[in-house]
Amino acid sequence: MPLFAVPHPDLAARELAHALAAGPFSRALSLAIDRSGLGLARLRDRLAAAGAPVSTTTLSYWRTGRTRPERPDSLRAVTVLEDVLGVPARALTELLARPGRPGAPDAVRWERLWGHRNRILPALRSFDAADETSLVAVSVHEELHVGADRSLTRLRVREVVRAVEEPVQAKVVVLRGCVPGRPPRLVSTRYCRAVRTEVLPEAGFVLGELVPSRSLAVGETAILEYEFAYTDGVPDTSYDRRFRHPVAEHLLEVHFDRLPATCHGYRLDSPGGPERDVTAIPLSAAAPAHVFTSGGPGIRGMRWSWPG
Repeated sequence: MPLFAVPHPDLAARELAHALAAGPFSRALSLAIDRSGLGLARLRDRLAAAGAPVSTTTLSYWRTGRTRPERPDSLRAVTVLEDVLGVPARALTELLARPGRPGAPDAVRWERLWGHRNRILPALRSFDAADETSLVAVSVHEELHVGADRSLTRLRVREVVRAVEEPVQAKVVVLRGCVPGRPPRLVSTRYCRAVRTEVLPEAGFVLGELVPSRSLAVGETAILEYEFAYTDGVPDTSYDRRFRHPVAEHLLEVHFDRLPATCHGYRLDSPGGPERDVTAIPLSAAAPAHVFTSGGPGIRGMRWSWPG
């Protein structure tokens, strides 16, 4: 009797044919790779030779459903994979083109939230998960701390996310510092882990790709907690978060070591647009300033001014 059970060739072929017809993409790709007998390193080399380079990490993410190919160069690599793996032309590509499950929210483009010429856009596009809509935030609680020197010191975030599509299980978070050259640092995570971090020192940005501690079925929720430390020590007068999807609740609380003169919450439809839903925020040494909102995509934040 064999030590390991080996699927019958006919059964393996039927499983692959069913996955290519019904999806999801990750299962079809994984079965096609298994049938080919090619390791991820050899697939990487074949793709590179065909002018469609993809890292072994990205291939692993695709086959396990952690991310999905979305960018044009990734989709071209899938076309090459179809040939390398010996599956019918467009079999994998068409699985990616199918509409999402009911309940997946529409997402606005990053360009609307950051501006068409912002230097963050190329970095965002390097993350396959940045354009996904499968893991969305339904509740976001942010705790921002501002030191006595008027500079931002740290940001703690607690998100409740829901899986609304298969198979992607990752989200990308972005934080901008106050001055170029000294971007914030991702210092801790809880109930999730950072699988990739990119720093843009000149622009003052840090990007992190977070994965929940367990895989989620469609409809399930998870908690993600993470903390950033600011490093620039430069006084600032505002903070905002940019939402690609609607969110059921967003609570921003700001702890001031020294109270500002005025403070208000606001919403923007785009970076250059006028402030909307402007709300005056009471200030007290006994409690943090806070603004609580819900609604569609856009930019939500708080702005303050200092005495004198």
